Amino acid sequence: MRLAFLVLIAVLAGCSGTSPEDPGPITPEPTEPGPAPSGPPNVILIVADDLGWHDLGVYGNRFHLTPRLDRMAAEGMRFTDGYAASPICSPSRAALMTGQSPAALHITEHFRGTPPVEDWQRLIPPDQESNLPLSTTTIAEAAKRVGYTTAHIGKWHLGYEGSLPEDHGFDVNVAGSGRGLPPSFFYPYVDGGSTDLFGRPIDPDRQGEYLTDRLTNEAIDYIEAHRDTAFVLHLAYYAPHVPIEGEPEKVRAYQARAAAGDYGFENPEYAAMVETIDDNVGRVLDALDRLGLAQNTLVVFLSDNGGLSVEEVPAFAAHTPATDNGPLRAGKGYLFEGGTRVPFIAWWPGVVQAATSGEPVSNLDLFSTVADWIGSPVPAAVEGVSLRGLLTTGAAPMRASPLTWYFPHYSPQGTRPARSIRDGRLKLIEKLEFGDTFLFDVVADPGETTNLADDRPDDVARLRQILDETLARQDAPPPRRNPSYSSVAPVPARWVTPDS
Repeated sequence: MRLAFLVLIAVLAGCSGTSPEDPGPITPEPTEPGPAPSGPPNVILIVADDLGWHDLGVYGNRFHLTPRLDRMAAEGMRFTDGYAASPICSPSRAALMTGQSPAALHITEHFRGTPPVEDWQRLIPPDQESNLPLSTTTIAEAAKRVGYTTAHIGKWHLGYEGSLPEDHGFDVNVAGSGRGLPPSFFYPYVDGGSTDLFGRPIDPDRQGEYLTDRLTNEAIDYIEAHRDTAFVLHLAYYAPHVPIEGEPEKVRAYQARAAAGDYGFENPEYAAMVETIDDNVGRVLDALDRLGLAQNTLVVFLSDNGGLSVEEVPAFAAHTPATDNGPLRAGKGYLFEGGTRVPFIAWWPGVVQAATSGEPVSNLDLFSTVADWIGSPVPAAVEGVSLRGLLTTGAAPMRASPLTWYFPHYSPQGTRPARSIRDGRLKLIEKLEFGDTFLFDVVADPGETTNLADDRPDDVARLRQILDETLARQDAPPPRRNPSYSSVAPVPARWVTPDS
């Protein structure tokens, strides 16, 4: 497997290419954390779906109103360089659940079956698992080993019957299935049938109910019922994924806001969805305060990948692009910063420092972080590192190897197969079809506007070697040459953009 992968990269290799600093407001100076509360801490992981790095006020967005998340960031630790392990949902969520990279899990594309191989595609993407393997250890299973109760509420998209949340250590599963999106964000959230998205009989009295609100209601009910036990709660909103549908009152307010000023990219429906997420994160934090649990609960908020900044497949063309990613290049589906850098905030009053950190971190690190705090053993297969020291004292974690990404697919967003690595300030991206190579200093140039590959060949060679070794160690399945490839076959417009 290692030799095949390295030979493929060597055969396909070549070069090409085309800053703003983090725009977020100043947050409080780092504070010394207080003593850790007695007793095992609770953990709440709140994951938005397709929320971009630039979509929150604290990350520089002037159109979206997100006061509760901005306040959470000011009271906790906000990461300017927080990453998802993949630019697409299922692999990223699998990495969060297990602490293993998508390459090692052999889950590198979202679960959607096997798309047909077209003649214009030079490579055949590798096969992947059809479900999150039961042999992996999830955060929920790690928590149950040390006496925790566990709940998943919201989007799962990591498998179907036999590989659902309840099969991976969650005591409670609400609305988690193989489904990647709801047909609608308004009750009953599904088309046809006698049951709603939650598998419950359709209730006419719920007409007009909004999905993000409902998921939060379910989460708060769970917290209240388990206030006297140690719990791990995974609250995974379906928003702001397509279909882009905001609550009407908020949509009208954003339409008026857009008409009154120039805020750059303005999508009232999407902005309303983002504000509703903000409202509901605030409701969760308020519930912790009301129940006296805030001082003993770690809350982490992040997104599963970057914001959707291109026109999607025809079924969702009217809804997209949903957002832009501000100063970052590209978006969901791409290995440029707009596709992998995400809002990432940790909050625990008196324990997590109030600070802004530029340390590169990943959702891959959450397994080790949670396991460290709750006292559960970390399996040898876990690749992420614990962020506990960083969150409490500012001490940078020690990584065995730099952050890497592997996406050997043709995605609906127009992405072609690629891989990348970030080591310190430098980030290397290699496109696998023709070997186009990009090297960026993403600290000085987070917008990835200046390709340094030609000027710094030694850095390219060094990072390429680390990437080769990492993917070989992960047994990453390589793509294969397409025997039907034709250089004159017409390429759909989606795959001929400069970033593709």
